[in-house]
Amino acid sequence: MRRTLLSWVSGSWRPHAEFIQSLIARSAREPRELQQARTYLHELKVEQSVEEVDDVTDLLYFMHRVSYPAESHLESKAGEFLASCASSVCGHHILGISRRMQEEPNSGPLWSRVIFERAWFIDGVSTILEKLTLEEHLSVCGAYWQSMLMRPHLHHSCRHSTSGSVMSVATKLAALTVQRIEASEAERAASVCLCAKLGILLQGEIFADLRAAVLSHARAELSAEQVLEVAETLTIRRFTGVAEADWLGALQDATCFQRSRGVRSSHAVGLLRSMALLQYRSLSKGFEDLLLCLLPSMSQEEVFVCCDSLSSLSCAAPELRTGLQRMLCDADSKGPVKTAQWIGTALWRLSCLSPIAPLEARKLLSHVEEDLKDTGRALSPDETKGLIRSMRKLHLFPPTVVSLCKSSYLENSLQSFNQHDAVYMMYAAAHTGEKANSPLMKEALNRLTAARKFDRRQMGCSQANVLSIDALEAMLCAFQVVQGGQLLDDQRVYAVLRNALERLWSERNSSPTTIINLLRQLGQLNISDTSLLSALLTAVSRSLTSLTPENVEELCRVLVALKSRDALMFRALLRHLAQSRPDNKSLASVATAARKLKFVQYFQQSDLLQHITSLEGWGTSDAVLVASTCSVGQRTRLLALPGAQPLLETRAEDLSTIDLFLLMSILGGGKRAITMASVLSTRQPLTATDVEVEDVLRAVAGVLDDKNAVAAVCRSAAATLQTVDETMLMQILETVTPAADLPNAFFRVVGKSVLRLASSMTVDNALRWLDLYVRYQIRDDSIGKALLMKARTRSSHCAGVADKTINRASEMYGRSYALQCKLKKPKERLEWYSYNSC
Repeated sequence: MRRTLLSWVSGSWRPHAEFIQSLIARSAREPRELQQARTYLHELKVEQSVEEVDDVTDLLYFMHRVSYPAESHLESKAGEFLASCASSVCGHHILGISRRMQEEPNSGPLWSRVIFERAWFIDGVSTILEKLTLEEHLSVCGAYWQSMLMRPHLHHSCRHSTSGSVMSVATKLAALTVQRIEASEAERAASVCLCAKLGILLQGEIFADLRAAVLSHARAELSAEQVLEVAETLTIRRFTGVAEADWLGALQDATCFQRSRGVRSSHAVGLLRSMALLQYRSLSKGFEDLLLCLLPSMSQEEVFVCCDSLSSLSCAAPELRTGLQRMLCDADSKGPVKTAQWIGTALWRLSCLSPIAPLEARKLLSHVEEDLKDTGRALSPDETKGLIRSMRKLHLFPPTVVSLCKSSYLENSLQSFNQHDAVYMMYAAAHTGEKANSPLMKEALNRLTAARKFDRRQMGCSQANVLSIDALEAMLCAFQVVQGGQLLDDQRVYAVLRNALERLWSERNSSPTTIINLLRQLGQLNISDTSLLSALLTAVSRSLTSLTPENVEELCRVLVALKSRDALMFRALLRHLAQSRPDNKSLASVATAARKLKFVQYFQQSDLLQHITSLEGWGTSDAVLVASTCSVGQRTRLLALPGAQPLLETRAEDLSTIDLFLLMSILGGGKRAITMASVLSTRQPLTATDVEVEDVLRAVAGVLDDKNAVAAVCRSAAATLQTVDETMLMQILETVTPAADLPNAFFRVVGKSVLRLASSMTVDNALRWLDLYVRYQIRDDSIGKALLMKARTRSSHCAGVADKTINRASEMYGRSYALQCKLKKPKERLEWYSYNSC
């Protein structure tokens, strides 16, 4: 808890501050202390308790800490006191408030109402900010913008959060900031770095002038070292996509502008690396030309970083890729004498070619394999690290090379390899048939899950024992293909996975494609710890706005494979799609997921279908799938849209069995449905997961007038009908009750479900099915006797028709039962005694 600066407050406020602080401290153990603190503040006599500006700012801070009601009488009194002593408010006070806003972003609306939106502050803000340094000025403005404009979800319930007064204050602060930057000619470059470091928002109309000024000075004023500083800041802060594009475009221009002053290759490669981490694929022509010019002067490490960065930027910088490939391939790949120096150079070239030129890298790997066979030399730890990473990128695992890597990994000391090396070693070994209980896998697993000090020295304290996304994917893939055991049974592995996923969840720096891929891999491993999946599903929920149609399709497939029943996440996905106007493929994918996960009700309640104005260009499969997921009213509207009629008139012979069945289920009956049922009788039966019970019920209801059509539908959907529960079984009975005649195929298919549920269904349901079997004279002894066994326990108050049904069933199935009436507990008689008779 942040302690009050008691040396700054007045003597009259000090005892109140100390007491409120003690209540807040005790609330960690006893939450009711917060209510006592709110009561104390409610009864506080402001006029008698505060004397200085610091006293009031302290009071406001406490009001936020105890969640005091907004726009209260106490808040008004604090505002009036500050207005009365506005001349005493200085930059020192505003700077302290900004620091508290940075620590507690939720407190922004309170400070804005009481101070920033008041007329006395708006009139005197320019004088207050003039007395601050440029860094302090930017810190104050950045704290207000971040609290009030960049975090709307934190105070969406505040009525003033989007008011014109907030926008007015933000606009005035932006204008004063532009004036201050333009006036500070010697500090312009530093101001640009501060804007990036403080995460100052540069999007929106109110920041148009500030954005233009900052980006203009970034292009003209930044040195090469400052460009790298800003780029590294961007990779840490993770702005929105538009803001990152503005910044990185300006940084590329700044680097090219410094070309005449002698830009070093390390500066250009460092900027390229940051662009790769941010997945920014728009390399300018000037920046690409600069990299090409610096290519001959790059060190081996810089060339490798350049190639590795381009692997993350697909289809970007084609000329740079060609230049790198030419430089690496032009070197003598097969020297006359196979020396250790040549092999070392070849391994470096292999690591560089693997990300950008896999065909050439495969050829070089075969040469390296031959040379290693001929020389028989052992690999050093650095050579082993390069080879296992190259094999991972190429998905090629020569047995000789893998064997040498395994020997090097086992023979060298623990300090020679880190966690990532253990993962890539397991990945390569698993793809060559290594078993889970082999010495290599045991050693790699021990090194993977061990917490070691040298890992912290190599990777930094903040990244100790945390896997990168690529290493995490490689580890999960290794667990899938390894032979002879489940490596995930080890609790230490769960700890490593949990740490990696927690970092992924907290940093929010991974793409939706990566998260969905991790979800798919974890689902294929059938892990028992659902917390890992929950963390990834939360990460997906946060990135719904950046999902592509391909991401939506893959996500729906993964959710179905995981059998995820996360209703909140699915409804959030539906809301996002309803706002983004999805294409037909996305709609079909979501409809499939809703059907498989039993979320059809949420699909029908969403606004997805309101944006569909035509079915022209839709495929029959997508149209019938979406229509079969809709409610009756939605389906009627959908099938009346332009383009629907040609889809409905598609020849039955041209449709797949699933499409044929679904189309028949949405037609609502008629001769066409009966004709389609006859075609359905010539097809192979569907599996249990191909169609839902609701589809079967609609299809049966549409062809009840034709006995043969009903039989065809039942045979085709037999697997689905034989997996129903009691509720769905009774819906089947309700559907077929109006039929004039039912085929024997119906009883053969549904009978398996009736027999399975006969002993557990209610007596009334058993009687209804028994009545149907008796009415159609179905002599299936196993089902009839099972239903009769359940039905004979009917109540003694049952109607006489039930007794008739039971008697007829007893005659049919050759067994006579004495009806078992449920016994009633006799009521106790109360005997009354008179006191006079005693």
